Order: sequence, then structure tokens, then C-alpha cells
Amino acid sequence: MRLMEEAAPGKAAEWNGLLAYDYGDSAAREAATRIGDSLAGYPLLDDEDLSERESENAARVLIDSYDVPEDIAADVVSALSDDGQTLCTDCHSWDIDRIMSNLGYRECAECDKWLATTFDEPLHYDCAECYAEDDCECISVMIDGYRHGNHAVTMSDVRETLRGCEHCYPLVYPYGKNVA
Repeated sequence: MRLMEEAAPGKAAEWNGLLAYDYGDSAAREAATRIGDSLAGYPLLDDEDLSERESENAARVLIDSYDVPEDIAADVVSALSDDGQTLCTDCHSWDIDRIMSNLGYRECAECDKWLATTFDEPLHYDCAECYAEDDCECISVMIDGYRHGNHAVTMSDVRETLRGCEHCYPLVYPYGKNVA
């Protein structure tokens, strides 16, 4: 109440940040204009600026805390808004699995970093390599083939390769076959 009372005594009222004044009264109109002009550059009152700052901050948090690739962070922010989730990074955490899935990304089954694929249980090439047995190259050969074709490796691919390898099968699945 103090702003309008000081600017135009007895000419207007203020309640919860709202100014009520007689537009026909030039003193009240000038006071309201002065107050509005002084607040014009205040970032929280500029909805467009605030929205832009929130989006930039949300993208930074997605990249830093959720390991979202930088090139799609803006798309994820947009999808969060479309999904009705607030962009306030202090309010809550986001459920981005469905959004990332809709954008064509899945989490690596080993390291939880995002991969551009629609397959379930994908693996980065390096993560898939950790399943290779010491004395066998079956996994490495499979990964090289997938890498050459620019295809995503999945846990299912690794399991099938290990099951199909004469050397690795008894090591990985010792009770799976009758070894004579």
C-alpha cells in the first residue's frame, strides 16, 4: 500500500501487488506509470525473460544432473513443459524416462547414460566390451560389427553372443549345458 500512497496520497489503493486507481485522475495515473516504469526491468515481472531464464536453467540441470545430451536438452525442456511438469529446479525432480523414450533415447543398461536408440537395454560400445571374456573375442567382434553398421548393442545381443560362443558359454553359464 505504501508505494501508491507515497506517490499519490489518497488517489489509489494497492492490494497484494495490484494497483487500483482512477485512470481519470492524472496524479494517480502518473504515479502508476512511474511505478510501472521503475519495475519494467525487474526480471521476475518480465514473464518472457523469466520463462527464458527458467528454460536455460532447466537445460543446464538436465545436462549436469540427468546426463541429457546437450544437443537435445532444449527439446527435453520443451517436452517437460508440454507434459505439465514445472521447470522449477528447486521444486522437485523430473520424470524424464518417458520423455527421453519419446525423443528416441534410452539409458545404457550398464552406466545409465543416454543413448540414441529405441531398443530396450542398450549398451554403449565400451560398456558392452566389459562382458567380453579374457580368452575370447566373440563380444569384441560383435561390437565391431555393430559399430561399423552404426547400430546399438543391447544386453540381449550380448547374451545371445555369449550363449552362441563355444568358449564363453560354459564360463558364463556353467550349468546351462551338459559338458562331457
